[in-house]
Amino acid sequence: MLYIFLIVAIVILETKIKNYIEKNRQIGQKEEILGGKIILKKQYNRGMFLNFLEDKKDLVIKISGIFLGILLIVFTILLPKKHNKLLKLGLALCLGGAISNMADRINRGYVVDYFSFNCKMLKSVVFNLADIFILLGSILVILSSTFSSKGKGCTYEPTE
Repeated sequence: MLYIFLIVAIVILETKIKNYIEKNRQIGQKEEILGGKIILKKQYNRGMFLNFLEDKKDLVIKISGIFLGILLIVFTILLPKKHNKLLKLGLALCLGGAISNMADRINRGYVVDYFSFNCKMLKSVVFNLADIFILLGSILVILSSTFSSKGKGCTYEPTE
């Protein structure tokens, strides 16, 4: 139940933030926060990551829907199991972010992105919180399969 609550909380939080950004920020308007480390900047993403396939809206929705469906099926299968807590947490974070971005794609025709990191390498890339949850969830899924205590996945075995 905790994982489902987390998914719902992410979707609600991100929806509220995106609605606020839509109403109160202009495209291109910038504001530095946290001592200039983060830049608030509203931008629309009509494609996938980095606007990939931005001119193919229907394809983006189909691809996103397929990945979201797979995540949902795996999560539903794992949810009643007692183990795999790290994996379930990772999947819940990914699902919360993916559902939020998919809702944007369907309801708005684009995803609202609203912040970037003030470092040379990432300054031109604009994210939203859903993207960060997807990234963190993906890392947890990888860690879960890498360090599985039941010997599943890729486990570390020292060589001589």
